[in-house]
Amino acid sequence: MRIPAAVLALVAAFAILGGCGGGDEGGGTGPQTLKVGVIPIADVAPLYLGRKKGFFKEEQLTIDPQLAEGGAAITPAVVSGDYQFGFSNTVSMLIAGSKDLPIEIVSQGVLGGKNDSEAWADLLVPKDGPVKTGKDLEGKTIAVNTLNNICEVTIKASLEPEGVDVSKLKFTEVPFPEMNAALDGGRVDGACVVEPFVSQGKAGKSKGIDPFYVRTAPDLTVATYFTSKQYAEKNPDVVKRFVRAMNKSLDYAQSHPDEVRDVLLEYTKIPPEAAKAIKLPQWRSEITRPTVEKLADLSQKYGLIESKPDLNELIQEPGN
Repeated sequence: MRIPAAVLALVAAFAILGGCGGGDEGGGTGPQTLKVGVIPIADVAPLYLGRKKGFFKEEQLTIDPQLAEGGAAITPAVVSGDYQFGFSNTVSMLIAGSKDLPIEIVSQGVLGGKNDSEAWADLLVPKDGPVKTGKDLEGKTIAVNTLNNICEVTIKASLEPEGVDVSKLKFTEVPFPEMNAALDGGRVDGACVVEPFVSQGKAGKSKGIDPFYVRTAPDLTVATYFTSKQYAEKNPDVVKRFVRAMNKSLDYAQSHPDEVRDVLLEYTKIPPEAAKAIKLPQWRSEITRPTVEKLADLSQKYGLIESKPDLNELIQEPGN
């Protein structure tokens, strides 16, 4: 079985730290400034919106977002203590948990939607190219933001029932903001794209052939917010305050789409007209645990993990 480079890096980081969890000061009472690793995509709009609306301030928390390309880059920073919290796709969390890395999921991040009409992620291909269906991608290259993560698992899970030999799919890393250019330039044959870039691609030279999240499972827990076990143990009050503010932000974002579109302009580089047109992700404060269990099964099936992690250990939603 291949071991993803990102996992090896995490294991190495954990070994160097001696399991100490990095430079945490302990205590966790009173005002706190929190570095939170995020990706500049629509998924994390609730964090920015909650900061703008004062939900974190109400909990005496100041949020300092740290931009990265994916959960594989964010997780080592959280494990080391450089970041206090991070946003990561669920498969990266399952991989880390299967390697006994000291992380725990504390909050929902984003849901995939109930059906195709709510899908905000799609497998894009050139409109005028040779790829018409998933079957045409056998032997072809698909762009993903990081290798061995939720893009690979859900695309395979969605296409395999259609008779696609998913062992013949090839994947290469391309940052989300560069995927449409990679497609337009012929560097890849398909791309795992999320908003705000799906709408931009479809308005240009691309079309969608597979809304992979919703077809893997309705209301898929695509990504979550997490922290290190050491930070949670030393700062349980901060974690509870973060989760309360995050849950309020998630629910507020779902019911205030116009404000979400406005806040997107603050951390993405999309123009205002594009922000008005995109299909917004789905947000609720609850983690849809059955879908996390399904992703664990699929990650094992497709060889990303040897054994499934204990979800009771991995998922720790603090009570109020």
